[in-house]
Amino acid sequence: MPQGLPLSGIVNVDVIMSPTATTGRNFGSMLILGNSTVIPLTERLRLYTAAADIAADFGIDSAEYQAAAVYFAQSPQPQQLYIGRWATTLATGEEGKVETLAEAVNAALDYASWYGLAVAAASDTTVTDDDILAAAAAIESASQSRVFAVTSGSEEILSKTSTTDLASRLKAAGYARTFIQYSTKSRFAAISAFARAFTVNFSGSNTTLTLKFKTEPGVTYETLTATQAATLESKRVNVYILFANDSAILQQGVMTNGDFFDERHGLDWLQNYVQTNLFNLLYTSTSKVPQTEAGITRLMGNVEASMDQAVTNGLVAPGIWNGSDMGQLSAGDTLTKGYYVYAQPLATQSQADREARKAPLIQVACKLAGAVHYADVQINVVR
Repeated sequence: MPQGLPLSGIVNVDVIMSPTATTGRNFGSMLILGNSTVIPLTERLRLYTAAADIAADFGIDSAEYQAAAVYFAQSPQPQQLYIGRWATTLATGEEGKVETLAEAVNAALDYASWYGLAVAAASDTTVTDDDILAAAAAIESASQSRVFAVTSGSEEILSKTSTTDLASRLKAAGYARTFIQYSTKSRFAAISAFARAFTVNFSGSNTTLTLKFKTEPGVTYETLTATQAATLESKRVNVYILFANDSAILQQGVMTNGDFFDERHGLDWLQNYVQTNLFNLLYTSTSKVPQTEAGITRLMGNVEASMDQAVTNGLVAPGIWNGSDMGQLSAGDTLTKGYYVYAQPLATQSQADREARKAPLIQVACKLAGAVHYADVQINVVR
């Protein structure tokens, strides 16, 4: 029997699927770089979700497993961990040369899957201060934001007069992406600090934290004098330390340039979150975003939505703006939302930028929520 004429001759309907939005980076992803030959250089990185799986591949006596055990011992427990290969020796059949630590780090930088880095070399491998400094320099200059966890138990770090120890040299270099922890009890103490930070879910509400006051399960605390503790603080060295009330906490939670780790971590997330969301607006739009005031307002609304999440998770909060004037914002004004987004009017845009289809510069002023690390209480008594 005839089926009849198709309706498309009168009404034609096409279904157009918009592209799938890209996802942001994982700022809870750790890479431990070891020098066992288990992972071939052609693979370089391997993903694990449990310390037991690493023990099965590397053995319980390996540095990779011992570092992973510290990482997965944190509470709440991180969900995943990468183990990477530092080729200090070559396995049978492998071609190439023996890598320096900096070369191994640069090779690992080709992989976008990790954010934090630590080194777990075998106990018979010498890792010099120069090796660590070269690795820190590689992390500092990487095109994608990363952070580097370093643990040292060098007695020289406790010396007030020393300027040549690893901590002093990292401080002098002003590295904003290296975190050093003093520990004579664990080779991998700083990994525990990163493990705690990497459980933060930036998509949640009030989820950001400060590393100070946190505990390090599986890491034995240090017992130091007030002078020694002050020396570490002056050199921007973190330490898991015992207090007189029989509690042990991590302090101070800083990078070697003095920035607080939680701010470095949070701002790296924020940069990527704003970037990814704005890209997705342009990428998934089924029609162009016009180079008009309405189009630019749409871009600004997207940035504001990203900043709203920074307020929700606790990274950004309302406060007084003490920076330079920007648009309608002046120094001393209150950021009631915690941020202010501004774009220059299109009428002031250069013809060259318009012809290149560039949006005017979108500027954001925001106030970090910070965290309370110290408190003074004055008790006044009368009789």
